[in-house]
Amino acid sequence: MPKLRKMALSGFVETAKDLNISTDEILYSHGLNANYFDRIGIDEMMDFELAIGLIESVAKTSGKHHCGALMGIKQDIHFLGIIGYLMEQSKDILDALTALSKHLSIHTPTPVTIEDYGQLMGINFINILPLSRQSYSNEMAMTQAMVIMKTLCGNQFKPKSVHFNHARKSDSTIYERIFKAPVYFEQSKTELIFNSNLNNQTILRADPLLKEILTRQIEQIKTDESVDIRSQVEPLIRRSLQSQRYQIDRVAKHLSLHPRTLQRKLKDTGINYSKIVEDIRKDVATERLKNSNITIMQLSDYLGYNDNTAFTRAFKKWFGETPVQWRKKQK
Repeated sequence: MPKLRKMALSGFVETAKDLNISTDEILYSHGLNANYFDRIGIDEMMDFELAIGLIESVAKTSGKHHCGALMGIKQDIHFLGIIGYLMEQSKDILDALTALSKHLSIHTPTPVTIEDYGQLMGINFINILPLSRQSYSNEMAMTQAMVIMKTLCGNQFKPKSVHFNHARKSDSTIYERIFKAPVYFEQSKTELIFNSNLNNQTILRADPLLKEILTRQIEQIKTDESVDIRSQVEPLIRRSLQSQRYQIDRVAKHLSLHPRTLQRKLKDTGINYSKIVEDIRKDVATERLKNSNITIMQLSDYLGYNDNTAFTRAFKKWFGETPVQWRKKQK
């Protein structure tokens, strides 16, 4: 089961109290003690599914469906542990964000990529949950991204806009007050957009020597991890489908492996790389068809097919009917 750094939910208790709900009851309902979030260990991990369940319980009990955003905004960059310290020792903003994207996998199964749009940049969050369950973690991730940027750039930082791929569950003015920027829902990506001229902004008091030490420590952590190989590969494929960069050689390079080595590791666990790609496409296709208004052409492009004919042919092979026919039955 995927793990998440426990510090990612360090705002849980304070947020629940602010919403006038009992944290004890929610923790008990998930089989946890009342002191579960007391004195969180620096490298303590928790089940990813448990973390999401706790946020969902706060939302259901309080009726405040923006509670994920409230939890994220109560944190500081050190919820990232050693990665947060590494970012603070980076030479500039782009260097720090690159480190975040490269190393975040040691703390969470949900990748982050840094997208270059010319005059704008995006911190793009890749959620591994089904679309119908993404809202709380998406919103927490984006407020955490803003906290990170405020730490690196200064409290004057304001995003240009914030995009979510899920549907809005709370009044949009709530999110605009939190982010102090336009907020859009049901977009193709979940990302925080900012001016690219911030990339070269120097990070004050950065220590290159300390950065080198922290980088070596992180690389050692990666070496020591005994993480299931599929749990490492799947998020990389998911975030690369649309760009059609999900080939095994690209994924292997990201994991610092030779493609043949990755293929062997997968084979040793009885897994075929092409089957993983197909399973992810099936999962994303059915999820988007059921829970969004995405067109067949848009979905085909999102899944990395050359055209919607190829996607329709693959879908019919999986389910014996076209995407349009399948969607009609679901509705």
